[in-house]
Amino acid sequence: MRYLVAPDKFKGTMAALEVAEAIALGLRDGDPTAEVDLLPIADGGEGTAKLLAAQLNADTHTVDSLDPLGRRITAEYFSKRTDAIFDVSEASGLWRVLPADRAALRSSSYGSGVIIRHIIESGLQQIFIGLGGSATVDAGLGMAAALGYQFYDHDNRLVGPLPSAFSEIQRIQAPAVACIAKVIAPADVETVLLGPEGATWTFGPQKGLTHDEVSALDENIARLTRLVERDLGTNFSSTPGAGAAGGFGYGVLTFLKGQIMPGFNVVAEKVGLRERMASTDIVITGEGRLDFQTLQGKGPYGVASLAKQLEKPVWAIGGVIEDRSLLAGHFDHLSSLVSDDTTLEQAMKNPQSLLRQRAFELCRNLSRP
Repeated sequence: MRYLVAPDKFKGTMAALEVAEAIALGLRDGDPTAEVDLLPIADGGEGTAKLLAAQLNADTHTVDSLDPLGRRITAEYFSKRTDAIFDVSEASGLWRVLPADRAALRSSSYGSGVIIRHIIESGLQQIFIGLGGSATVDAGLGMAAALGYQFYDHDNRLVGPLPSAFSEIQRIQAPAVACIAKVIAPADVETVLLGPEGATWTFGPQKGLTHDEVSALDENIARLTRLVERDLGTNFSSTPGAGAAGGFGYGVLTFLKGQIMPGFNVVAEKVGLRERMASTDIVITGEGRLDFQTLQGKGPYGVASLAKQLEKPVWAIGGVIEDRSLLAGHFDHLSSLVSDDTTLEQAMKNPQSLLRQRAFELCRNLSRP
């Protein structure tokens, strides 16, 4: 029996490759003759760049940059031929800031702009930017400042593009030379920039903003989009994905003239998922939580959709599974680490062995003729 194991990460516990390796062990426990092809996947969220870099055997580079609070860091990006790959979370990620230090109104995506500027100056022609996991809600203005965009107040004084100062901005000036690389931003959400379903309301609270701060910032960003439309001639605030990574998607569209694409589609094409799936018998995917959001473009849903097109059985293993009735139409079998005998706390302490056990059970119970 030939298996393609194509899971996403179990966020906070295991990287996608670790998940795939644990599942492979369980399959071989159940069937020592099993042929197992490991193809961990991502959907544009945090970890996409490293996963793509590993699959493509890309070169690793380091660059001096700044974290969301303006502290000096060393950040990584990857290159393959004329392409560059990095995640916005590499410099501007929530993981860079301790919970006690998180201050979204004083956090900036400037460091991500520093990386982009370095990539452009290095002569690379296409940049893939994974959107997800950011500590910022600055609509990409910090990134824009690193690339030469300038923001002025009523008295024609420069304003630092921190969310706490957005109300002061009255005029925006583009740099003489704009980004000359093609930019593609894989995203795992279709969040827009503004309003109750937008970036600030969706992501602001998890980054430490109070209800009143979220409301005020959303109004300030709405005003800024009108200034952008007046001074730069564009308005992408309602574009799906513009709200990804705290509005960094809007920054990609506005200041880099880039594209936002479904993250899974970008990854699937890059790693040749269709070709490898075509030569397998059974597909196994999964992620830390499988629920209704999985069906909104997440990696396992993309894997399952492609498997259905190719008429391949698809199994899914999740740390936690909710909304089983919704998921059942897309996955042939569902297995959860959390069960009547295993609590969430126990599953998070011991995910590797539980993944191995669940894969073994699926193999023994479902793959036999």
